Amino acid sequence: MLSKEKTIADVPSWANILDDVLRRIAGLAGSPRHHIRMTAVCRSWRASLADQKINFPAICLMLQEDDTSDNHCFYSMLEEIFDELDLPELREWRCWGSPFGWLVTHDLNCEIRLFNPFSRASFPLPKSSWCIEKLILPINPKESNSNCIVFAIYWGFLDRGRIGFAKPGDLAWRTLIYDDDDDGDDDDEDDGGGGFLWDDAIYFKCNFYGCLNSGEIFLFEDLNGAHPKSVKFASRPPNFHGGRTCYLFDLDGNLCMTCRDPFDVDDGNDDDEDI
Repeated sequence: MLSKEKTIADVPSWANILDDVLRRIAGLAGSPRHHIRMTAVCRSWRASLADQKINFPAICLMLQEDDTSDNHCFYSMLEEIFDELDLPELREWRCWGSPFGWLVTHDLNCEIRLFNPFSRASFPLPKSSWCIEKLILPINPKESNSNCIVFAIYWGFLDRGRIGFAKPGDLAWRTLIYDDDDDGDDDDEDDGGGGFLWDDAIYFKCNFYGCLNSGEIFLFEDLNGAHPKSVKFASRPPNFHGGRTCYLFDLDGNLCMTCRDPFDVDDGNDDDEDI
C-alpha cells in the first residue's frame, strides 16, 4: 500500500529499468517460463529481451506417449513441474535424451536428427540403415566452438554392437575401429568390440570415451582424422563379470562408471549386487 504522502506518480516506473539490469535479471531466471512472463510485462521489456538467450531446461524427463500422439509430457527436475508440448515433429520417431535439453531422433525412413523440443531447432544427421540400439549426444551443440558429435550404437548385417559417429551436416556415419593394445587378452578381438557390446559414450575433459559391457573403458582418437579408432583406456574392474549394462558419468571431475544387470531378479540374496 502506498502511503498518503507518496502517490503513484512518485513511484519509479519498472518499464524504465535499465536494459543491462533487466537482461541480467532475465539471465538469472531459472526457466523459460519466467523469461516468457517477463517479455509479457510491457513493450519496453519485450524489446529489451528480444535478443536475450532463453535458458531452456537442461535436465528434463520425457514421459513415454502413444506413438500416434502429438502431445509429449516433460518433467522439469529443477522446477518439479510437468510441461506438455504439442510436437507433431516427433510423431512415430524414436527419441533419446541428453543432459542439454536436446533429443536425438530416428524415424522409420532411417532419418536421424538433433531436435530441441523447446526451441524447435533441428540439425540433420546422416541417414542410416543400421538397427539403432542407442544414440548418444555427449556435448551441447549450442555451446560456442562446440565439437558436436553424435555416437550411434548399432547392429549391422552380421555385426554385433558396433559404434559409429557423425556430426550435423555430415554425409555418412563413420565406424570406430577397435584397437586393443593388450594382445594377450583372449576376450577381445579386432572386430569392432570383440564378443562384448558397446554401452555408452561420454565427453570428458576435452576427450571422448566409450565403454563396453565387459567393464572396459576406451579413449576415442582421431575423430577428425582419416583413421578414427578406440584405444583401451582402463581395464575392467576387479571381479567384474561381463554382460552387464555400463554407463559413464562425470563425478566431481572424475570419470566414473556404473553398471546394472538387466537380467538380475531380486531373490532376497543380499550378496548379489546389480550396481
